[in-house]
Amino acid sequence: MPQQGRPTPVIERDLFIDNEWRPSADGRSESLVNPATEEPFGRVALASSADVDAAVRAARTAFDEGPWPQLSVKERADYMLALADEIEQHTDVIAELVMAETGLVIGAARGNPLAFAGLLRYYASLADSTELQEVRTGLSGVTARIEKRPVGVVAAIVPWNAPLGLAAFKLPPALLAGCTIIMKPSDFSPLSAGYIADAALKVGLPAGVINVLTAGPEQSQQLVSHPGVDKVTFTGSTGVGRAIAAAAAPTLKQVTLELGGKSPAVILPDADLERLVYTLPINVCNNNGAQCTDPSRLIVPESRKDEIVGALADAFAQVKVGDPHDPDAVVGPMINKAHYDKVLGFFETARQEGATFAVGGGRAPGFDKGYYVSPTIITDVSPDSRVAQEEIFGPVTAVLTYRDEAEAIRLANHTEFGLNAAVYGADEQHALEVARKIRSGTVSINNGITIDLGVPFGGVKQSGYGRELGPEGLDAFYNTHAIFLDGEPVVTL
Repeated sequence: MPQQGRPTPVIERDLFIDNEWRPSADGRSESLVNPATEEPFGRVALASSADVDAAVRAARTAFDEGPWPQLSVKERADYMLALADEIEQHTDVIAELVMAETGLVIGAARGNPLAFAGLLRYYASLADSTELQEVRTGLSGVTARIEKRPVGVVAAIVPWNAPLGLAAFKLPPALLAGCTIIMKPSDFSPLSAGYIADAALKVGLPAGVINVLTAGPEQSQQLVSHPGVDKVTFTGSTGVGRAIAAAAAPTLKQVTLELGGKSPAVILPDADLERLVYTLPINVCNNNGAQCTDPSRLIVPESRKDEIVGALADAFAQVKVGDPHDPDAVVGPMINKAHYDKVLGFFETARQEGATFAVGGGRAPGFDKGYYVSPTIITDVSPDSRVAQEEIFGPVTAVLTYRDEAEAIRLANHTEFGLNAAVYGADEQHALEVARKIRSGTVSINNGITIDLGVPFGGVKQSGYGRELGPEGLDAFYNTHAIFLDGEPVVTL
């Protein structure tokens, strides 16, 4: 019998506002359940409307009156390096908490604090090369000083599937730019974010620079629409992204949205089977399948369908589902019962729509407790079916077939999303030509997922707008200002 999870010490967290831990103003809190054991393991305070106002006020004061935006880029980078050291010292305990919150296996759970520390170091390394001023001569001969200034108070809204890993896409560049931050983790995985606050206190970050609070829908709406917030950066579902864009519109605050995906992997007729078997199972099952870049649609040549699906089904059957503490496990439990039921609901819908299952298609065998799903390949899928169009967010992929390359490209683009894609082919130049025809923010050649800290990441269509990571991710937290220094009077109409 597989291991059924380990007891996790009960952990409680309050709200972190203005460098103080404080309970919710109205006393509300929420219990958290370990998805591997189905047992409560923690509790988190839920922000009231007064708490949201207090967090915005703290961040606003820290930006408008505090020292943080006035420090040099190098001085802020030094704080960030100290934060990275502090987070790294607690990697093991943070990973244990991430496992209890999310069901991620140990390797993925450890990746969360390591990614956060790594991006703190990456953006700190840009301090010496970041140019904040330029003097330019305009077309009229006028001399202008062009300056980059921090955008201001940032609401950073982080999803449950990688609580520190995706916070890393937001907080480090905002800090280097000189912004102040209200971080709102998901109420499904809020406790690990507390270590960011602990680190801020330990290294002496000025009060109000980082605030961390968990909030329900009403208070989250209040945060993103708050007139004291200058920018919202959000990772999550497309539906919530639309709501955030609408809430931010009345005050015209800046918004970066990294939303859902239904990422295609176009397998060309000359694709190497060993490469497919080596990369696709792990990429589909990575992060328990709860990753919007996962190749969740395999677009396969009709002539090779049986060969490719058969080989992948054998490989998927070997992917180990297990307790998050098991070092050999690749897939842990879904984060909660509601999401587990949602994934199983997709399987039932697929059956009703006439699809078949090459492997998986239900609860992983051998578990008395926990929200475990078998790695799954769904075949005989219609391009317009739910499993081909909607994000499942589990270790699941659907197979579509094509007769010619034009049809393969049409299928790849036949989705409202455009976050990530892949093209597999022995002729890399031809694969590149196909990749350039796919409407997606990123495309990988002969790999399922490629994310690099130094390369911009983000989507098109309903996968969102704006870019994170790389220097472009830093630019997202600056406003550009121009000061005219001289020139003749000009009459404008």
